[in-house]
Amino acid sequence: MAANSIRKRQTLRGGEQRRYQSSDSKSSSGSEIKASSDGSNKSSGSGKLSTKEANTEASSAGGTRRSLTFAIGGVLTLLGVAGYTFFRQPTVDIHSAATPSTSILSSPTQTALESVSTKRIEAKKKLDGLPSKERREEAKKLGMLTEEEVDAILHAKENSWHLAPSSSNALGLRVDTNQVSSNDPIEDYLAWSPLGIFSEVEADKSPSVPRYMFSVFDGHAGYMCAEQLSLRLAPMLNESLDVVSKLVNQESSTSEIGKELVSTVKQLKRDSGIEWDQIPLALTATFIRMDYELVHGALAEFRKLQKMSTIDKLLGPAVSGSCGIVAVVDTEAKEVVVGNTGDSRALLGVRLKDGRWKAVRLSEDQTGSNQKELERMMREHPGEPSVISRGRVLGALMPTRAFGDCRYKWPLEAQQDLFPVLYSRGHR
Repeated sequence: MAANSIRKRQTLRGGEQRRYQSSDSKSSSGSEIKASSDGSNKSSGSGKLSTKEANTEASSAGGTRRSLTFAIGGVLTLLGVAGYTFFRQPTVDIHSAATPSTSILSSPTQTALESVSTKRIEAKKKLDGLPSKERREEAKKLGMLTEEEVDAILHAKENSWHLAPSSSNALGLRVDTNQVSSNDPIEDYLAWSPLGIFSEVEADKSPSVPRYMFSVFDGHAGYMCAEQLSLRLAPMLNESLDVVSKLVNQESSTSEIGKELVSTVKQLKRDSGIEWDQIPLALTATFIRMDYELVHGALAEFRKLQKMSTIDKLLGPAVSGSCGIVAVVDTEAKEVVVGNTGDSRALLGVRLKDGRWKAVRLSEDQTGSNQKELERMMREHPGEPSVISRGRVLGALMPTRAFGDCRYKWPLEAQQDLFPVLYSRGHR
């Protein structure tokens, strides 16, 4: 098979969606490279993309070495296709689609982590209760961590496991994950899930599936939004894929969330006026519906219940926020579809014929420094020249699209009514 071409599609709402699929083509240099799949290339949905949407800028791949990387502040996730991983430190391989491995730390690493913990406790005792100016001065006197302690922190949460091929035509996946916390509690979450399974009975019958979702949620202003996304987005995406498939086959959805997603999907198709493939359509509908539930659905539920005991659980995820990047990997179609909202980033590591590696961006940062996003914000907020100030939304929020962050989405009346209470309870 020749070099890969990259196909991409960008949605009009709910973040960015891009599709990447192996196809027979020549690289810009004209050299023919062997790629990792076996030459059987299938795409889901209609696959109708205009010539302008095709992009062959990047992708000369060699052998079976290819990997998809999600990288954000505080979180690094590597999805190695066909068994390649960037990690040098040995990790445990688990040939199961159900349970990730647990890192096995060497004695020196464990000893270094215990030393770090002791230093943190001692530093906290010295700094707690000091005025900010004195705190800064005292912090300068604290000793630096040793190289061994830093290395131990970087390796402490490494995990690795394998996902078995669902058929002779499918790829097997090796997944490696790592997290380094910059907050306590950590505001960033990893989540992965097989797709197309709706019950434990189905999971028992089909331990291996062709499609998986891998995601990183980069939280800000608290952990609650990212936490909810890590728990709830995969089941909703599963439902969305089912809804889109049924709409194509002119079947109806019976579940309540399915009916709500049908409405979102139909509106997307009507508003955009473009021909959608199934996975990008399902991803986009999921992003939009998930944010609606976190921000507006939770507010409606709280007003209905009128119970102060529910305010943190219901509205905490709305007050905090999160970027989100999601990849749907189809191991039989040899296809990756990436959905992004915010400034997390997905990269495709491609090994060239000469052995060098090339990093190909699979997502576009959605911030005020992105000219297209800046123009969109100005277009959608006419007469509001300060909507982007100092490169941020209203001078505060870096990403121009994000889950949660209800201070930018709730009606003014709701903000005036609820924010004093939420701030007094520690939300920010």
